[in-house]
Amino acid sequence: MISVLGSQPAPYERVYVFHGSASTQLLGTGRLVTAAQKLLAAAGVDPHVSPAIHTDIVARPYTNEALQDPILDAPSPWVRSHTSVTELSVQLPAQMFWDRLNAGSWATWSEQWPSPADGPMFPPSVPDWLAHAPRWELDPLAPALGPAAPGGWIWAPASSDGSTEAGGSEASAPSSPSRASGVAWDEAHETGEQYPWVGLFQLTDVESFWVLTTPERLDQVVALCEELSGTHSAFSWLTGYFDPMDVLGSLRLPMECAAELEYALTERGYSVDVWW
Repeated sequence: MISVLGSQPAPYERVYVFHGSASTQLLGTGRLVTAAQKLLAAAGVDPHVSPAIHTDIVARPYTNEALQDPILDAPSPWVRSHTSVTELSVQLPAQMFWDRLNAGSWATWSEQWPSPADGPMFPPSVPDWLAHAPRWELDPLAPALGPAAPGGWIWAPASSDGSTEAGGSEASAPSSPSRASGVAWDEAHETGEQYPWVGLFQLTDVESFWVLTTPERLDQVVALCEELSGTHSAFSWLTGYFDPMDVLGSLRLPMECAAELEYALTERGYSVDVWW
């Protein structure tokens, strides 16, 4: 297999993939998102490079009380004042999204013809940086351990062919967001990652944001939030979302915590991507 749109990204470049029930959203480095857009366009998909309205993604109230807000009946995009990523949205559920990317890989194969023409040929594939990008699925029934409303993003690791693995990650998770293990921050660098990453994204409403990284690293973010809650009471609203295997997939916090958490993570050597 040969990866189309070939060159590998720099260590600090990445994309995040979010699957709703009928839509998919990519956030990430501009040139990588553009490459994904090229594959989708080659397969006949019309991606939106401006924030699109996905009712299954946007209308996720932060608290149960917010369900009574009539504004949530008509979700609309909002102006984002702080962003380090490019966004792309398509009206495709997870399986169709990856099918279209594979189709786009074949459609753009002509760009990869060997030189000379009689050289070895290999079937095309979606680039590794996209096929194995971190991804989440929106589970409307995901239990919320914390004061926020149920329903959130669960970790959905990729299989070798780029599709979502059944059963989720095998990583262990704490029984509660307030019981995360106190892993030393330096250990995040022992995995070989030059730029351990965390995404802070305002994905579902204007009053909260999501913390998105690997389940193991989320444990460390929980510990940091507990530390910050001593001086910033809004961090006590921390809520974690788990899949059926009790794997921690995401954290949710009020927007007033966003800038403080970004600063704290950056000081600890993390590559922080933001979108709010």
